[in-house]
Amino acid sequence: MEFIIAKNAGFCFGVKRAIDETYKILNTSDKKIYSIGSLIHNEIVINELYKKGLVEINSIDDIKKLHNEKVIIRTHGIEKDIYELLKNNGNDIIDLTCPFVAKIHNIVKEYSDMGYKVLVIGDKKHPEVKGIVSYGKDVSAIFSEKDIKDLDLSSNLQILVVFQTTTNATFAEKLVDILRDFYYNIKVINTICNTTIDRQDEVASLAKTLDVMFIIGSKKSSNTMKLYDISNMYCKNTYILSDKSDLINIKLKNDAKVGVCAGASTPQYLIEEILTDARKQF
Repeated sequence: MEFIIAKNAGFCFGVKRAIDETYKILNTSDKKIYSIGSLIHNEIVINELYKKGLVEINSIDDIKKLHNEKVIIRTHGIEKDIYELLKNNGNDIIDLTCPFVAKIHNIVKEYSDMGYKVLVIGDKKHPEVKGIVSYGKDVSAIFSEKDIKDLDLSSNLQILVVFQTTTNATFAEKLVDILRDFYYNIKVINTICNTTIDRQDEVASLAKTLDVMFIIGSKKSSNTMKLYDISNMYCKNTYILSDKSDLINIKLKNDAKVGVCAGASTPQYLIEEILTDARKQF
């Protein structure tokens, strides 16, 4: 059995930066360290950080109680008003928002201040999108043709379109085409992360030529699930593996060619653990 590992697998730049910096802070600080929401979407990594002393805060009531504490901002970013609340309460803020996400915040603010209606193509329930939307005066998240039809915007309005960094590029292009059928005065800035595009392209290429695909990562991870969806379009034998225990119920032919990719929040050691067990099992 042959395993073909994608070149673009595992931690992206933004996640690696956040994880490395968080471990550094936890190892050198004698104060409690708080994270607003989950630093990244991978339960295994996050549980390790909890053991090291990281405390995750999610509710606005608990956030309001933070005064003069050391607080980490997750890779996905947070809403502008929450950031300002933390700052006004005298907290020491370590902003580990992915630089590509922070760039979108700046774009949205700039164009919103110029009077543009800003549309974010992305999952409106995702923390990244919630954060992006908060940086403008008139910003909406859209994720379907129905969302577009429900907009009911003036035909002469200037519209800016940006994207959640992990959006499926093909899906995004289709929604932009639909938007242009309704509105003419549209400016598009492609804010999909280059690593995301390269990873999605590589998964599609592998899935078209191989018998089986393993996508390693958490089902809570947006980019991991998009890799799964893309792979599944071309290879019906696509599996999401959160850890090595997910291998138990998989049956493969001895001569199968297996592609392996991993989400941007998946650590290298987890990829290696799963591969080691897969080689033993199959």
